[in-house]
Amino acid sequence: MTEVVISVAASRRPMAWLSVSCGVFAIVAFGIAPALYVRNLSAFALQVVPAAAVLSIAVLLAASIIRQPAVPLSHLAGILRRRGGGVLGIAAWMCIGMAAFWTVKFQIPHVVPFYADPALAAIDRALHFGDPWRWAHSFLPAEAMPSMLIVYFPLWLLAFIGCIALVAFHPSDRLRSRYLLSFAATYVFLGTVVAALGASVGPIFYDRFFDDGRFGDFVATLKQNPGESYLFFVADRLYTAYASGAEGIFAGTWAMPSIHVAIATLNALLLAQLSRWLGVVGWTFAALTLFGSIYFGWHYAVDGYVSAAAVFFFWRLFDAPSQNKQSSGVTC
Repeated sequence: MTEVVISVAASRRPMAWLSVSCGVFAIVAFGIAPALYVRNLSAFALQVVPAAAVLSIAVLLAASIIRQPAVPLSHLAGILRRRGGGVLGIAAWMCIGMAAFWTVKFQIPHVVPFYADPALAAIDRALHFGDPWRWAHSFLPAEAMPSMLIVYFPLWLLAFIGCIALVAFHPSDRLRSRYLLSFAATYVFLGTVVAALGASVGPIFYDRFFDDGRFGDFVATLKQNPGESYLFFVADRLYTAYASGAEGIFAGTWAMPSIHVAIATLNALLLAQLSRWLGVVGWTFAALTLFGSIYFGWHYAVDGYVSAAAVFFFWRLFDAPSQNKQSSGVTC
């Protein structure tokens, strides 16, 4: 085992380091909570990956019809021959790593109790000359809440899957390693280390953990909006999982940092690398995600700022000029 690790380290290949890091993360998660890790792994393998596969094939088929209308199936088959093995490898490591993340995430508050909310709320108020949620709700009418829910939940998940599939099938090894290493650093460093250091629950949960009623007006405002039933259904599920200690899949909550904003920022950087217009779409979506994180109270504004800044750092850090210099253009 030691010889394998040394061999991989000596190769200095980014994807080799990614594989080793993902494997170590999974071993740690399994050691902490083996039953929960297996449940999360099964959920990703049996639910997320099949959905991602169907979405990817549908998009690739549509692209093949546009690019090669005379022989779209042959064009699609060529893409799958060139990248199929690599895509399966990425899917496998994504299952292993994401199952580890959700397993570790659930354990964080049992190791580091939530403590940072009063400080984060104070920072938010100082930076914005008032509570950011008040600005958000004065800017966006209550009737727009259902649309924001769609952006923050299903559309974010579709973008999450879609951008992973995009880099998995993309011909540029350099772009792929840059994205995946940034992705891994986001979840491992921000999602575990920073989450433990800044253990917090966010405005939507604040009054359930602290007794000063600071966000009572905020929760009351949310409950007056259309679409609030789904929002509080999700919030109640997460809180119940924490309070009961029941190890449910995809459970766990925190405010600092915002992984929602981090991944939206990473996807925007990716799309901007591919096309100016895709970049506009990506950055618009990232801005809406940050706004939604404040509007719904899942995060303090500073959570999103820290996450976005960290992702910019990772994106610069993992740009390796020595890697494959294939074009970053959208080609298949």
